[in-house]
Order: sequence, then structure tokens, then C-alpha cells
Amino acid sequence: MYECGENVSLVDTLVKIGTERLGVSASEVNDLKLHLENNVGAKDVMKEIQTGRRRYQIQGVPFFVIGAVDGETSLGQPYGFSGAQDSSTFADIFEELAGNLA
Repeated sequence: MYECGENVSLVDTLVKIGTERLGVSASEVNDLKLHLENNVGAKDVMKEIQTGRRRYQIQGVPFFVIGAVDGETSLGQPYGFSGAQDSSTFADIFEELAGNLA
């Protein structure tokens, strides 16, 4: 729940991060706060979680899905894998995907 010593489960913390680090403008702060306080989009998030569980058998975090895309079109079967991975795992997958595009 903590990132850089800040409790990211708190609305005020998320708004602060949005304004200080992500470029949320002062005019957008009230809308962002209302959005977070009222769980706007919660149903969509749960739907995405269920889709991930079904499609990729996601059962825990971290979980990575990596695939090549061209705009909105998937190019081949994506890779899905769970758990902490060495950077070489990602490099190997990226190299393989790049080779498939050539």
C-alpha cells in the first residue's frame, strides 16, 4: 500500500501524485477526487480482472502479459507469466517478439 513512503490507498495521496507527478491540472482535481471517492470505473476494473483470470489464468501478482501489437491488432500469441522475473526473461521475450515482426 505504500510507494515512496506514501499510502496510495488514500484519495488525497492519489490526487497529490496526480498533480505533482502526472500532470493533472488544477481544473481537473475536483473531478479526479470525485472519481476516486465514488469508485467510478470499479465495475470496469473488476470486469478486466475477471477477463485476465479467464484468458491468462492469472491467479496472483505480479503477472505480465507481453505481446506484439500493431495499433489495436495483436500480432501473434502474447506471452503470459507470473512472479518476479529476471531482466533477461523480458529481454529474451522482447527479442523473440521483435524477430517475429521482421
